[in-house]
Amino acid sequence: MVEDISSDDLQKVIGEHKVVFVDCHAVWCGPCRTLGPILEELDEKYEGKGLKVVKLDVDNNREFSMENQITGVPSVLVYSEGKRVIFDDGAGRKMDKLVGVMPPEVYEQIANNLLAPEAA
Repeated sequence: MVEDISSDDLQKVIGEHKVVFVDCHAVWCGPCRTLGPILEELDEKYEGKGLKVVKLDVDNNREFSMENQITGVPSVLVYSEGKRVIFDDGAGRKMDKLVGVMPPEVYEQIANNLLAPEAA
């Protein structure tokens, strides 16, 4: 079950899991309601494998939203080994969050890449 946390709880969650997806959402946001079940399924599929999905309401955590430049919801922040993951958008631009609703395969691919054992 994806739990709704406050920004105060985030560091604890990041410290307890190898990979953390933070769903920055708002209760009034339609696309956020679309993304919810996708991330819920991801959380269930990878339960016990080091991945945790949490929700963070941007309206209740305005300071966090400003610090992390959350200008559109839903936005998913990804942490691996305690650090924020930076993505390449395929066109050479670096992004630190996934904005909008992506196909489920995108989230799954990221999870698989980050949870894969390091190549020896």
